[in-house]
Amino acid sequence: MLRGFPVWACSLLLTMTCGSLPGMVPAEIPAPIYADPVYCGSCDPEIVRNPATGEWMIFYTGRRPARGIAATCGNPIGVCTSRNLIDWRFAGYARFDGQGGLPDSEHTFWAPGIIIVGNKAHMFVTYKEDATPPWGTGGSIVHYETTTDRMLDGWKRVDISIAEENCLDASVIRLPDGTFRMYYVGGIDNPGAKGRKTIRYAESRDLCTWEPRGDVLGDVNDRTVHGFTYQEAVYVFRQRGWYYLLTDPHRGLATYASRDGITWRYLGQILRSGSSGRTLDWSQARHPSVWVRNRRKAFLFYHVEPFRPDGVGAVKLKKHQRYAFLQMREIKCRKGRMTVLQEKRSH
Repeated sequence: MLRGFPVWACSLLLTMTCGSLPGMVPAEIPAPIYADPVYCGSCDPEIVRNPATGEWMIFYTGRRPARGIAATCGNPIGVCTSRNLIDWRFAGYARFDGQGGLPDSEHTFWAPGIIIVGNKAHMFVTYKEDATPPWGTGGSIVHYETTTDRMLDGWKRVDISIAEENCLDASVIRLPDGTFRMYYVGGIDNPGAKGRKTIRYAESRDLCTWEPRGDVLGDVNDRTVHGFTYQEAVYVFRQRGWYYLLTDPHRGLATYASRDGITWRYLGQILRSGSSGRTLDWSQARHPSVWVRNRRKAFLFYHVEPFRPDGVGAVKLKKHQRYAFLQMREIKCRKGRMTVLQEKRSH
């Protein structure tokens, strides 16, 4: 059952907005597309296509709103799947080294970043050893891997990839020359950051040994350009020869573009509070992920907390203000520009 939220209400909402639609995405995308059926705390989506099954999979942080101040610790990684990007079904909670698979975890897992290479899937997840409120203790980015036919229950730990204290939110891409590049929110022990978190990157030839390269260059970490004192949830993708980077500065999503994926130009903000009238989509977008369908089409996935008042810190939220839903929008990226396509409201 859904803890702290009527399960029938969540089910009714998704039934009304997500019809069975064969084929690819229609002109009008339902809102929302998904809510975790246990705690209604689906956050930090990461979308991938599973080549073994042909399904799309979203891996997400399973927050626990009914736990109050403990909503953001003891989190598992939830999984939902779809054949058409519209109708999503809950597949379960991921198992790591044969453990877990439940809505409550003795460890804390956040914000999975996933890349598939051949028949292997690699997850780079923010991991905290305990479940101490409100955030868990410490944190590092840990690498797990599995085969593509066991992406729910087959994850095995490889090693710690980034050990900076309290680093988080990995996004991994493969460059044209075969090198892998990870973007992440740096830890508080990074001496070059002078006590504040910055967006950093590291590179690897094999996904196992990572060489930190330092902060990304250009506008991303320059607060005089955009005014952000903090950014998290970095996500990077490539389309039509351009790299695009998104972050969550808690004011909607910040967008950047680059030719080389290292030096970035600030584009502006999208999906701020009040920018959408779609069902449960009126609050600011948080923690993005993108599925690039082809050279012309791309779809943005993000979570919203529609009952959370602006300006209220997470530890002060009431239980019902912590509910989170997954949303999807089509975006257009061309020549270093990014826009969200306008859509009709869904009811």
